Amino acid sequence: MDINVPYMPSIKNLNAILDKAQHAAVPEAFGYDFLKDLGFASSNDRSITKVFKYLGFLDSSGRPQTPYRDFVDHTKTKHVLADRLRTAFDDLYVANKNAHEMSVDELKGWFKSKTGKGDAVAIKIATTFKGLASYADFSKAVDTPLKKPEEKQGVAPLPEKRHKQIDLGEIGLVYRFEIHLPDTQNVDTFRAIFKAMREELMQ
Repeated sequence: MDINVPYMPSIKNLNAILDKAQHAAVPEAFGYDFLKDLGFASSNDRSITKVFKYLGFLDSSGRPQTPYRDFVDHTKTKHVLADRLRTAFDDLYVANKNAHEMSVDELKGWFKSKTGKGDAVAIKIATTFKGLASYADFSKAVDTPLKKPEEKQGVAPLPEKRHKQIDLGEIGLVYRFEIHLPDTQNVDTFRAIFKAMREELMQ
């Protein structure tokens, strides 16, 4: 997750922007001119463009991508938005698989810790996320092309999972452990976790 999370100074018009965007034709570029055509000329509303880029709806130039085209399909709109939130805020969903159900105050605390921003910015990030999450539908997933984890910058490809191996008729099992470490800079916390694992496995 990119910790430079964009936000809207006010989400007063967020639902209206999402509604009108999905009923309008897909623009060549989603920017201030398009927002004005939709009826949103306020400076508070312009930041939706950065939010859409963060969600993968637009490229860096503001050109709509496949997820945006899926978003304007009324049969997919809210499910596509849910999928994009899960993807863009993957660290948040590792910490809490039902992050969209968290309160604004809980989200504020998490974003403040994750991004290092002060209260004023963290609350706006939390409010923007909660506004988007309230519009989305998390009841099911849709087949929207998403980046594979190994395609994210700075992340090495995951090793191939092997569930079993067969050698001359003998079947052996390979066990793979996956650990979700807490978001902390305290090295002693990690040492305690690995020490406990070692003691458990050596029994």
